[in-house]
Amino acid sequence: MHPVATSSNLSQNNASRFHSNPDILGEICEYLSPNDDLELEPEDSLIASRQNLAWLALTCRAFLEPALDRLWRSLDTLYPLFKILPAFVRTDGTHVLRGSITPEEWERFDWYARRVKKFCYTRDPDNLDIAMHVYFRIAQLRSTPLLSALRHLYCPDISQTDFLISGVCLFLSPSLQTLEFYKITSVEDKLTGTFLHTLWNDGTQLETVGFRGTGLSPGTLDLILNFHTLRQLELTGMGPAIELDWLKRLGEMPKLRDLALDFTNSRIESIEEDLGYRNLKSLMITASLAFTRSFIPHISTSGLEVIVAASSSDTQAERVAFIRDVIERWGATLRDFSLVHINSESAEEIHMVTIAPLIPLKQLTGFRLEGYSIDLTDDNLRIFGSAWPNLTKLLLPYVAGSDRVRPTIESLKILAALCPDLKHLRLPLDTTELPAFVPPPTPYIPPLPVPESPAMVIDDTAEGAPPPLQPLSIVRKRQPHGLQKLTIATSDDTWESKDQLHLARFIDYLFPRLQYVSPFEGHDLDRWTHIHDIVQAFQTVRRETLIHQRTQYGS
Repeated sequence: MHPVATSSNLSQNNASRFHSNPDILGEICEYLSPNDDLELEPEDSLIASRQNLAWLALTCRAFLEPALDRLWRSLDTLYPLFKILPAFVRTDGTHVLRGSITPEEWERFDWYARRVKKFCYTRDPDNLDIAMHVYFRIAQLRSTPLLSALRHLYCPDISQTDFLISGVCLFLSPSLQTLEFYKITSVEDKLTGTFLHTLWNDGTQLETVGFRGTGLSPGTLDLILNFHTLRQLELTGMGPAIELDWLKRLGEMPKLRDLALDFTNSRIESIEEDLGYRNLKSLMITASLAFTRSFIPHISTSGLEVIVAASSSDTQAERVAFIRDVIERWGATLRDFSLVHINSESAEEIHMVTIAPLIPLKQLTGFRLEGYSIDLTDDNLRIFGSAWPNLTKLLLPYVAGSDRVRPTIESLKILAALCPDLKHLRLPLDTTELPAFVPPPTPYIPPLPVPESPAMVIDDTAEGAPPPLQPLSIVRKRQPHGLQKLTIATSDDTWESKDQLHLARFIDYLFPRLQYVSPFEGHDLDRWTHIHDIVQAFQTVRRETLIHQRTQYGS
């Protein structure tokens, strides 16, 4: 056998194995895909991602299906699907539906429509003038679900004006798993109830329901209880419709894991009966802290991992007692703790001693404190980072106009070193004295955790015991920090242009993979937007430099 032939056969075999491996093809397509939450994806990035997927689908047959699956996976308008139908035409600037649609044309429509897994139903953009009769006509012509494989239906504003509310019924499908209706009013109560009843009647296995707004009736909430597959439920603004009997029936749902209930204006004053909820993992209660304290003893779950208490009325004594109750009940399982004060007219004062009982919970991955006034120093941040090294989310409060002590820029370095898995950080920052950025002589490498082994265990409780030494085998360069979102709160500190440059350089050095730098609640928006732009510019230059080096030196 000739060596050339052998090499050719090997090359063909390798290519065949590559093109027949769905995992590899899927990873490539996923890398090029936009965020499924289209509201979070910048317009230019969304266009580029979709264009790349379209080109990839045309490269070869192996990429056709996986690329098209990602391209069509998430939509926020039916326009791309309507364009497939020859009867969908534009006349006098308005898109209309004229003529009949053949079975072959529906088949081609469905070949694309079956790939849509998430749909955001909102009014079409102004540049897409689609006559409302198109939606009615499509509903008339279809005897099967329009999106047969739809999993997630999201309507961010179901009560908006110039919007065909009833058009949401186009998306009824037994395949639905997640349903989110936001900004509901009493006008949409009956429509929401009809939607839920139809899904239940069609055998839909809903797993997630999220309703935000006002005006849903107890009868509509009752329909939620038909879905025994429910795992996650959020009801915001529906306090007047929540009744005690309904709460107890909800507590019997066998698969419910994640619950967020808003008891604002509820007729239930306190909980004095056992409610169930034996499998609950995440709980958010919006109510007075006294009500929340009456709620938690009457749920039977022993493995709560996430708790959020949002309150417009709480006292120092109630906060201390609430934290004590939570730790006594779920201290061994808790992973994420949030305490939120939602009264915008006044901020309650909270002290480090109040939250100190949470410090021993080494397993915490999320901590959120919001709406409170608190003094924070760099040493406080060092305590948080040392106590909770696995944090992925740390959100600390800030009240505009307050004279509270704030951490300095040094706190960013502390958290970068102690919390390597941090993805979202929000903190107040004292920027009155910004030092010039001076890059260190060697790359900044945060200390690595030392894995315990029997031979390395040191009694660090003994007086004068030396600190544990790192074995040479684990002294290595740490990967760049993966923080993605940084939210900073400032207090009209005086800056010069060079200060912004130094701060941006410092942020980029510590968090080279940062995606967003933003101000808290829009405060100092212009300055922080400028810093975000500078950080993005640093990242662009770095990427271009690496590409140039690889191209020039082939490494």
